Amino acid sequence: MKVSGFRTEASRVMDEIKALFKAASTDYNRLRPHADSTLALLVSAHGKLAREAELTEYGQYAGRPAVTYSAFFVGRETSRPVRGDLYIAAPAEFAAKFRTLREALRLGPATWEDAEKSLANAVVYTSVMAVACAYDLWQRGSRKTPGTTFEIIMAALFQEMLPDAVFSKHIALTELLHDGDVDAAAEEEVDPAPVEDGDGPGSVSTDLVIRRTNDANTGVVLPLKITTRERIVQPFAHQRILDSAFGPNRYSSLLVCISETQLDDKTKTVKQVCVPGTVKLFQKYLAPLGGLYYCDVPQRYAAPDMQRVVPVRSLGDLFGDVADLLAR
Repeated sequence: MKVSGFRTEASRVMDEIKALFKAASTDYNRLRPHADSTLALLVSAHGKLAREAELTEYGQYAGRPAVTYSAFFVGRETSRPVRGDLYIAAPAEFAAKFRTLREALRLGPATWEDAEKSLANAVVYTSVMAVACAYDLWQRGSRKTPGTTFEIIMAALFQEMLPDAVFSKHIALTELLHDGDVDAAAEEEVDPAPVEDGDGPGSVSTDLVIRRTNDANTGVVLPLKITTRERIVQPFAHQRILDSAFGPNRYSSLLVCISETQLDDKTKTVKQVCVPGTVKLFQKYLAPLGGLYYCDVPQRYAAPDMQRVVPVRSLGDLFGDVADLLAR
């Protein structure tokens, strides 16, 4: 009976998390301010992990320096790797720091120092990993939900920072394409525009686009991915399309990720899966991105030879960099 009761409670909380995700997602898709509904989702997922899962050291990434990773465990179920020095484990502390970050964003990142950047990095990391790890343990089949949650979180935070900016998930190309080119362009990473945009059949679809209110064809494009894996080509291909359609320096793409980590069950270690050669080729010969941003910056991408080709920075640096780009 105890086991049955536990399962009922676990199921009830997951139903609550799903309902909160739906509410935050609805606000996000309608481009409404949604920091409150997002925080409700995050607090629920974070609390479930704190109550019902055990965060235990898993193994190391053998880098220079070595990095220790943990994972959440429930019975035989294991979550993705988690950096304990970035994850805010105490529920009350996490909620308080999320609110502190909101206030810091409202004041603007122009005067941020390392403390504010570290706060932003830890809060975003904890926010995404709380939902991702909860779904790893109790709803593993819902693979897209953690990634969508990342988009929802970042949109909510940038709305706090830039209340007068224009947010969207598409960049219309219809007026720049001949009628016969629309179908061909669609095969090259160009998606039909959504009904709410009303732009017709030819637009680049991404995760978050931020524009100034008085400049419809200039902005910052933020592809948001928990990890890139084989999809690393997508932001470079989108940037190539935007440069060809609008000219260089009209849109700047900043690839924003959480980490590039994988558990190795055989050795009980963690790997950082990187493709530096591919990134260098795309940056030089496909289209240049404005930068790569990570909460858990992969050591290989932080190396000097990579930094000479493309800036790789902490996600805590992202907010100030976006503000600077929009101000130019």
